[in-house]
Amino acid sequence: MISNYLLGNGIHYNKSKTDTNTNLQAMANENNQIEELKQLINGELKDCNRFLWPKVCEMQSTDKGRAKLEDMVIRYVAEEGMQIGSAIALIEQELSHIL
Repeated sequence: MISNYLLGNGIHYNKSKTDTNTNLQAMANENNQIEELKQLINGELKDCNRFLWPKVCEMQSTDKGRAKLEDMVIRYVAEEGMQIGSAIALIEQELSHIL
């Protein structure tokens, strides 16, 4: 389901379609896939280990930080094809070097 979107079957890759019903269905499907991905991300972050991911755990302690973290993970999953855990580990590494 999500993999089809990530491989380019999402609405962004079907811009030549003019059928409004098809576009609305595609948008609804895309939103469902993003929500499903967010649930999987939240499942990964639910029991955040402060010893492994101190910066990520700190970042998710606020609503704004959690939203930014979700966006970052979604971007890595969608653009790079990473697993959620790998994306979180990479974000931790990036934050450790920046902060």
